[in-house]
Amino acid sequence: SAAPGTAEAKVADAMRGHAEMASGASRDVAALMRAVPGLLAKDGFEGVQVAALPDGRAVAVKIADGADRARIPVAARALERAGVDPALLTGFAGQALLGGGVPVGAVQVVDELDSA
Repeated sequence: SAAPGTAEAKVADAMRGHAEMASGASRDVAALMRAVPGLLAKDGFEGVQVAALPDGRAVAVKIADGADRARIPVAARALERAGVDPALLTGFAGQALLGGGVPVGAVQVVDELDSA
């Protein structure tokens, strides 16, 4: 965490206070920052997501295929593993996949895949 009053702290505080200015008003990153007190988060090109908590814990995610659909659910799971209350993250667990406007599946994070 940046020392209070430094340029870094001022930028972090501004991003936290105005999350929509760092990502866009309707973006999932802004919603995640509003849901988790003190979180500083930013997404990037090709499925990249970083997030830092005020106590210095941080996570970084890169989705190999570059698609955005798994970025927030994986970041939310990583934040949960970093100690964030899971109740704050329930809205970021995954999204429905549509086929012809009808749900046909969902993006969900799994802890590990079977090797069989």
